[in-house]
Amino acid sequence: MAQHLIDNLILDLEELRRLSEGTQRTRVQQILSIDIRKLETDLQHQKELLAAKDKEQSSGETSKPPAPVPGDVKRYRIELKEYAWDQSDKFIKIFVTVNEVQQVPEENVNVEFTANSFNVMVSNLNNKDYVFTVNHLLNEIDPAKSYRKVKSDMVAIYLAKSRPTKWAHLTVTAKRLQDMKDERVSKSTKDTETDPSSGLMKIMQQLYDGGDPETKRMINKAWHESQNKKTEMKNDSFAFDE
Repeated sequence: MAQHLIDNLILDLEELRRLSEGTQRTRVQQILSIDIRKLETDLQHQKELLAAKDKEQSSGETSKPPAPVPGDVKRYRIELKEYAWDQSDKFIKIFVTVNEVQQVPEENVNVEFTANSFNVMVSNLNNKDYVFTVNHLLNEIDPAKSYRKVKSDMVAIYLAKSRPTKWAHLTVTAKRLQDMKDERVSKSTKDTETDPSSGLMKIMQQLYDGGDPETKRMINKAWHESQNKKTEMKNDSFAFDE
């Protein structure tokens, strides 16, 4: 039974590798690469389990029921959204919240870098796989000099800048959103009858409906920041009235 499962995993890996070699889309390559690593991990566990079982049988010891392995239990994939970022002259520093990430082996935390994107994969953390992807970075990075560190409840990603340029935004998407917001507000000041918040909301809704995950993440972040600012202003107003 175990050998049959190993044979199937090998066939699945060969098929995924052929698909990965034939695709040209960066995001598709990233998804296939994640699935390949997952299957490779499952295959290694199955081989170790089979080797341990054969050793017990050859020594005449009573074999115990096999412990659950990743291949036996379905793992759920969760897309991470909470992060913060900062920068220095040489690096863009991104901090992604992943509770208990320090408990998994180092090899379970992988980051793939390209010139304008990166993808974080945390495998088999409490029977879940965590993914964080950012595409369309504002400027190019140097993948060879970029790296990551695992900290307590956090993965820190260090993107090596190709040029020592100060980034106003993390992604092209964030810059476009800010440019559209600034343009809309600028136009609205010329017409006192125009409701700038209403027009801006329509634009953001259109972008959200047709946007990729990064666009939606940036719009959600902008919305929450706006609402928090309104709440703070209202509280300050109440305090003044008192």
